[in-house]
Amino acid sequence: MNRREMMTTGVGLGLLAAGPVLAEKAAGAAPKPPAASPRDALIAATADCEREGAVCAAHCAGELAKGNKEFAHCAASVNDMRAMVQAMLALASSGSALAKKMAPLCAEACKTCAAACLEHKAHWEHGMHLACKTCFDACGVCEKACTAFAASA
Repeated sequence: MNRREMMTTGVGLGLLAAGPVLAEKAAGAAPKPPAASPRDALIAATADCEREGAVCAAHCAGELAKGNKEFAHCAASVNDMRAMVQAMLALASSGSALAKKMAPLCAEACKTCAAACLEHKAHWEHGMHLACKTCFDACGVCEKACTAFAASA
């Protein structure tokens, strides 16, 4: 086998190996990431919940500043949730043994916040108070991640 044949064979084998990946990209499908551990899922969910909660808290503060007192419950709930997810994120990220004990409390804070955000659901279909909808969704994911983490070995 000469040098040219080796190069051709090498390139051919490389293309053969890359075929499935290239086919996925051509079809517009993203490669599937490996399954996250309960801890990794919790870290991602708490970070997302904190970020969306900050947006919701700012929205509630703006509504309260306009005199819209129906956002008082939502504002209080989102502030409690944010404090809880910040602590949960710190504990989970550091691998603290206290994280397992904190997870059920964090799940409860997310559940309470989601319920408060849900009070504004009637406005979502009209494109209003969507910060509450996004926070509601993030809280649901975070609650599930907390519950799964608490139950993991």
